[in-house]
Amino acid sequence: MKEVSILSDRILAVEESKSVRMAAVISDLRAKGEKIISFNVGEPDFPTPDVIIKATVKALEEGHTRYALVPGQAFLREAIVKKLKKEQGLKVDIDNICISNGSKQVLYSIFQLLCNPGDEVIVPRPYWVSFPEAIKLAGAIPVFVDTDNNRLNTDNIKNAITSKTKGIVLNTPNNPSGVVFEHDKVKEVLELCQERNIKLISDEAYETLIYDHDSFKSPAALGDEALKNTLIVQSFSKSYCMTGFRLGYLAGDLDFIKGMNKLQSHVCGNTPVFIQKGALAALENESSITSQMRETFEKRAELAYQLCKEIFPETVKPQGAFYLFPKIPKALLERFESDEALSLHILEKAKVALLPGSFFGQPGYLRICFSTNNEEIIKGFQAIKESIQ
Repeated sequence: MKEVSILSDRILAVEESKSVRMAAVISDLRAKGEKIISFNVGEPDFPTPDVIIKATVKALEEGHTRYALVPGQAFLREAIVKKLKKEQGLKVDIDNICISNGSKQVLYSIFQLLCNPGDEVIVPRPYWVSFPEAIKLAGAIPVFVDTDNNRLNTDNIKNAITSKTKGIVLNTPNNPSGVVFEHDKVKEVLELCQERNIKLISDEAYETLIYDHDSFKSPAALGDEALKNTLIVQSFSKSYCMTGFRLGYLAGDLDFIKGMNKLQSHVCGNTPVFIQKGALAALENESSITSQMRETFEKRAELAYQLCKEIFPETVKPQGAFYLFPKIPKALLERFESDEALSLHILEKAKVALLPGSFFGQPGYLRICFSTNNEEIIKGFQAIKESIQ
């Protein structure tokens, strides 16, 4: 007799994060003494800035360890409002902000609030691995649309909209491709959302890491009253090297934030105040923290791009974030049969960890993260080259 799972259909319908699963495999190899070059983890290799550490420790020492406000403390929401007004010209106040436990929880909450079972959310591919699973957890359906060489195709998005469409997800600078979507294309998507009364979910985690391109512009800043249709999803992880702090926020219209607060009051209650104090220090020192990191990553991007295209000629130069997303040559793909098989071969033979494009909805590609030092980047690409000769 077939055993029936005690788990809900909801959780059985989603997959574990494939990138996290791969990280566990790599961890096991390292535990066995293997030296692995990490091109797989989307995490800055910079230490958390000292000013953030000191502010967090000070907050602990001062006893900021108790329950707090569900949407976040006023001091941090006020700092976010100041940032959004200064950098994006947005008309917001603290009631438009909800602090949460990282952008993953923000996204989970958005789809719980937005979707009924059977609703649809449009997701351009390639996409970050958690987008479709967060949508499925709300009982909704991710509808994938193709891009043009990883750039937005607004006709494809428009043609995918139905009466069940509740949202469109955009992530720029993009993980996994490193592409920065053109402002005019993003504005077209915003206008579609305004016309159809649907939400544009804007994942802006890499906003400070843009190279050789116009400054970052949120969709919420591209039209009158655009915040009514835009949900800004932001993380403190990438820009401020606070990945382990698990802090992010949502900026949106008042009614949506009220719903977010209601949900969060039952899910987690609040985010730790001592971590919010660290985040405040990050915002107050943003320029000094991000400028050096952006300069370093821009140099790494050029180095990694030049080395990558020697092996994978169809590599698009990254405009932001810290990823390359090369297309695997046809002969090489036929030789290994799949991008996942090639990734495993490179891990075993070259001792270099990277991720297959199929994890991101784009088979036949590889995602290579260059968030490591130049020496490791050079060694890694040389090892990859030798492993597939």
